[in-house]
Amino acid sequence: MSDSKINSILAADFGSVNTRALLFDVVEGEYRLVAQGRGRTTIGSPSDDVHLGLSTVLREMAEATGRRFLDEQGNVIRPEQADRVGVDYFLTTASAGHALRTVLVGLYPGHDLVAAQQAIAPFYIEVEATVHLEDGLGPKGRLNRIVHSRPQLILITGGTDGGARTVLLEMLSVARQAVALLPMGSRPTVIFAGNGSVTSSVREMLSQLAEVLIAPNIVGSGENAWEAAQTVLASVVDDNKRHGRSFQRVAAMTDSGILPTARGIETMTAFFSRAMRQAVLAIDIGSARSTLSLAGDGRVWTGISNDIGLGHSAASALELIGEEAVNEWLPFHPRKGELTQYVLSKGLRLESVPRDMRERTIEYALLRACLRYMLREPGNSAIDPARVGMVLVAGAALTGSGGGALDMLMLADALQCEGVVRVKADPYGALAALGALAAVQPTAVVQLANSNVLEDVGTLICASGVASADATALKVSVRLENGELLKREIADGDVWHLPLESNASVDLRIQARRGLSVGGKRRIRLRLSGGRGGLLFDARLDTLEKETSLTVRAVNMLRWFAAVSGRDEPVVIPESWLAASAE
Repeated sequence: MSDSKINSILAADFGSVNTRALLFDVVEGEYRLVAQGRGRTTIGSPSDDVHLGLSTVLREMAEATGRRFLDEQGNVIRPEQADRVGVDYFLTTASAGHALRTVLVGLYPGHDLVAAQQAIAPFYIEVEATVHLEDGLGPKGRLNRIVHSRPQLILITGGTDGGARTVLLEMLSVARQAVALLPMGSRPTVIFAGNGSVTSSVREMLSQLAEVLIAPNIVGSGENAWEAAQTVLASVVDDNKRHGRSFQRVAAMTDSGILPTARGIETMTAFFSRAMRQAVLAIDIGSARSTLSLAGDGRVWTGISNDIGLGHSAASALELIGEEAVNEWLPFHPRKGELTQYVLSKGLRLESVPRDMRERTIEYALLRACLRYMLREPGNSAIDPARVGMVLVAGAALTGSGGGALDMLMLADALQCEGVVRVKADPYGALAALGALAAVQPTAVVQLANSNVLEDVGTLICASGVASADATALKVSVRLENGELLKREIADGDVWHLPLESNASVDLRIQARRGLSVGGKRRIRLRLSGGRGGLLFDARLDTLEKETSLTVRAVNMLRWFAAVSGRDEPVVIPESWLAASAE
């Protein structure tokens, strides 16, 4: 389909809990989001067919817009016909469903397998085992490891093009024996993305036993090779979805294939990083799994945590990160078993919201701890998340709270931000759709990214350095659009929230005291626009690290919460919060 023929675009994203549908169309010469809908994802028992949930969403959107999306058989009508019937293009992304069980085969773990891990990062792939020359297993042990993993995919890489062949051929021989031992109906797809000079040998050894796909060598072959290898990976993931019961009917209708949600998010993270010439971080906290994508200096890193989420995976997330990591962010002693009970309840009541202040603080503490854990994952150290210029947030935990300043406070805690950080939210789940659309209609992506699809949350202005008790950290002068001048001194260990609508702008002058800075500068001038959370000045520095008593921590945390919530009443701490937990 050429650019000129695509006007109306229907995008559907299937999450573990929710199915979202977005309608993009040309309005006054530019693409705009014109309608959106959301409903429960119908995956698993009893129906296990995502089409049922999508049909419900599209019927509701049809009633709201007057546009008919489905024919009498329930298929999406394409292309768009007269009288607002159908759409020109139907694209689909998904994070729901089981991750693809995969074995990675390479020569060296610090080289070949690092490249393989990076290549598969934006896909929902569970690495069941790795096999390499330094694993200490020997041929028989490697054979057993592959067979016992029962992989759906084997990704083989290693060596440089035109380099040594013998050792790589030995590893291929092990992979061949493993595939031959697996049942015919359960044999994995094999992707070879290694030394190109052994490609013909790969086909000879494996093509009689399993489907073999060849990709360019992902080790030291440049960005184009990466893109080509990921295109092959995308085809395998799509094929897996197409043959599964859950997505079979939707897969028969989509124009794009079933693309991984995380890959679309990664594409848009890199897009914003190039546009801003700054590092950009995207965070998508889901119910069952979560995604981080970090882009800067022409590089991009993506990490998917299949065991971290605030719904289905809340219990596994707590087990993985540990209760102590959550307790660090609580202004009270949790009762024995309280955190476990809370996460189990979240897993049963997927769309529940905190009932009171105590539950709210547990949820925020879990969110902070999850983010901290994910940011420590190996592979993302090339880009410092504390120095990003923009954060894109997705998922109900970060877009549905309604408190933009509180969301920014949580991000500052988890990321330990430095300098000026712009925060945007993805309330409609559009990032994945835009990333998937980039290869088909790039003009639409540019126009939509700068229109009404993403929400301005606000801007974080974070001081860095060492705190001094009772000292002034920042002196701020704010010139409002009406000419009024506001002046504020922000003490060490404090925050200041300035409400500012997204359509308003202010001129700022900020001076940090000696020993402190904002993004490496003691004096800066800025012109900033607002958002749902306005502007948040954070001069807490190392206050949390210095706290030695729960009482002080509780006072500070509740004071900060009051500041970002616009509450003027004194902070009152329930006595029960400070009581030691009963064993």
